[in-house]
Amino acid sequence: MGSFAFGRWRTELRAAACVALAAAGLALGGAASASAQAPVADGPYVGTLPCADCAGIRTVLTLYTLGGQPYAYRMTATYLGTHDGDRTEERMGPWARVDDGKRVRIEPFNENARQNFRRVDANTLALLDRQDKPVATQQDVTLKRDTTATAPRLSTPPTLYRGTLTRLDDRLMLAPCGGGKAVRVYDVSPEAMITAALTDLGFDKRGRMYLEAHGTTREGALVLHRLNRAGVEMSCPKEPVAFRAQGNEPSWGLVSTRERVSFMRLGETALNAPPLPLSWRWPGGRGDRATATITTATESSALTAVLTPRVCRDTMADAVYGFTASVRLERPTPGREFKGCAFLGTSPLP
Repeated sequence: MGSFAFGRWRTELRAAACVALAAAGLALGGAASASAQAPVADGPYVGTLPCADCAGIRTVLTLYTLGGQPYAYRMTATYLGTHDGDRTEERMGPWARVDDGKRVRIEPFNENARQNFRRVDANTLALLDRQDKPVATQQDVTLKRDTTATAPRLSTPPTLYRGTLTRLDDRLMLAPCGGGKAVRVYDVSPEAMITAALTDLGFDKRGRMYLEAHGTTREGALVLHRLNRAGVEMSCPKEPVAFRAQGNEPSWGLVSTRERVSFMRLGETALNAPPLPLSWRWPGGRGDRATATITTATESSALTAVLTPRVCRDTMADAVYGFTASVRLERPTPGREFKGCAFLGTSPLP
């Protein structure tokens, strides 16, 4: 089996990925002894960083650890004075300590999105360039801890509910995976998107269908607001995955587990990489538009996958998914792009 070169991944970066993936699993029902832990916030660090095509990037950065190890960062970046006025983007993803904590690296697995900072002191981070060198500018490139602000807590991600959906008179009932009493379901997704997707799959005629959706509980009922996946031939998962993407013509699959990320094509050798957490970006205040990215590269292989929150229908499998997927394989050459659908497993929504 072919593989990405594991040896090139620095120990601290692999540890950061494993911590983030483990924490994501806890968010969806991990061990009770560990679930009591909560991420610890460091920050927020605030400042205005240089911008090539705007007046500056007003940045608010908070670093979170879990069990003392890097877990995730949360950043609000406001691009000042663009052609469309001020534009705000929010980001969330992995970070790592480098050089025994003397440097902080945002998005350590993605060269295009990576940001490096030198820890000047306990309250100051100074931006570095892509080569970890001081930025050649007269502008202030530091982020300073805002001692008057309370560091934001990471919001609890919505729970992913799985089970078989049936109709009882005028009520929708979900029998959960693993057994238990069926509970009533309310679809509050925009424009009743979940109901529309199920209807498109023939739920009204079949009367039952497997469903996964994100939501919350309210007075003993499930309030579902975001589709993950649904299908005629689907069933409760036997093995946990962080996320999965797949497509047809040609047949391909990308799956992320606690052990590895694997990209598979029909009749070809699989490509494997160490486990990596998803990175998220979304317009300010619109978490429902969050796009997820995963990037991995070595001398011989390079792959980028993007999950976009848009309902995706797989007509060959009679299934529907909550994300579209695009996978760009740069190496081995020639590069190719693959399109398909995707869903989340233990990877939580931001």
